[in-house]
Amino acid sequence: MSEELALLGGPRAVTEAPPVWPRIDDATLEAVTRVLRDEPLCPVGATGIQGEFEARFRDLHQRRFALATNSGTAALMLSLHGSGVQPGDEVICSPFTWGASIACALQCGAIPRFADIDAATYALDPASVEAQINERTRAILAVHLFGYPAPMSELEAIASRHGLALVEDCAQAAGGRYRGRRLGSCGHFSAFSLQASKNLTGGEGGILLCDEIEPYERAMSMGTHPARLVEELELPQFRERIDSLAFNFRMHTASAAIANAQLDSLDGWSDQRRGNAGAFYAMIDKVPGVEAQTPPAEAGSQHAYYHLPLRFVPEAMPIDRDRFVEALVAEGVPAGTYVRVPFYLRPRLQNRDWLGREFPWSLSDDPPQYARGDCPVAEAAGLTEIQLKVSLHEPCADYVSQLANAFRKVASQAHKLS
Repeated sequence: MSEELALLGGPRAVTEAPPVWPRIDDATLEAVTRVLRDEPLCPVGATGIQGEFEARFRDLHQRRFALATNSGTAALMLSLHGSGVQPGDEVICSPFTWGASIACALQCGAIPRFADIDAATYALDPASVEAQINERTRAILAVHLFGYPAPMSELEAIASRHGLALVEDCAQAAGGRYRGRRLGSCGHFSAFSLQASKNLTGGEGGILLCDEIEPYERAMSMGTHPARLVEELELPQFRERIDSLAFNFRMHTASAAIANAQLDSLDGWSDQRRGNAGAFYAMIDKVPGVEAQTPPAEAGSQHAYYHLPLRFVPEAMPIDRDRFVEALVAEGVPAGTYVRVPFYLRPRLQNRDWLGREFPWSLSDDPPQYARGDCPVAEAAGLTEIQLKVSLHEPCADYVSQLANAFRKVASQAHKLS
């Protein structure tokens, strides 16, 4: 391409607008208007639109129980609590994720222990997970980062062999599949975020799923209104807990209405995301300096493409990753980085600074010592990962083509920025 880089004063390569997300159509507006007019703003039971959404989402994933929450973080915390995680236990976490995937363990008073990731998928590496298990381990938290399915069969086998709970963090994975099963149908618990950027959104909110009544009632007894607990709890050990001491993690009526209205479109949007991602990756296949994340190899597995992940190849470029991203942004590409520094190297974990007095690490006689080199693949990924923060949920061929042109333009003229 002959045009000057936008970073050096040339025209932007991307002039088309990206698809608007979240998608709020007339059906969604009508649903929100109806429930705001006709239903309680903050329901305390599985009634009305909240009950309908819980039932539809549960059935879609072929699960037995569903509990709507006010955030994905709350859904994760309740999933670990429901799994029996207690103060002083350890939870094996990914260091390469959003902080909620780790905060949920800390919120239970548990200590995160980090396993490394796979360089291609950014998901937990099963061999590294098994190497981290000890007598204090209680659960494994698997993250489907950017919507790429984690290796659930291997993780399920490890969890079964060691008597551990397995929780799926599906915050970025609505619409994805693993070997024919929807993501969210595999672990002992699964937790979804419905925050505004997610593939299925309520503006804010979350939902957890599971199949066994005892873990479910343990989770519910910690996170919802006593009026709902009176109506729904069956097991006596949890009925005796009914009071107003639990967390207030209830979902707002409007969030349930938005998510419920969008549920009809989830699979169509997911197919469109996959098609657009495949087209974009094919267009940049020969562009030096970047590599696409290949789709899952297992039959029946499908990437959800919350964002479009890429890997920067430093040896192919005369500039570093951050300069490359800066040039892309100048061209109109919604490029950025996600993790950069694995969580165990960040100040709050290095300093054991959560609630104070080094809690929960102070509960263990031998807590993990977080140090550089613990997870070398994650540390390397922090230096090379790039993501496109865009939802390609509708036909947008011209926009996708312009994104690819911007990558070609920057790669071909990167020497001007060195």
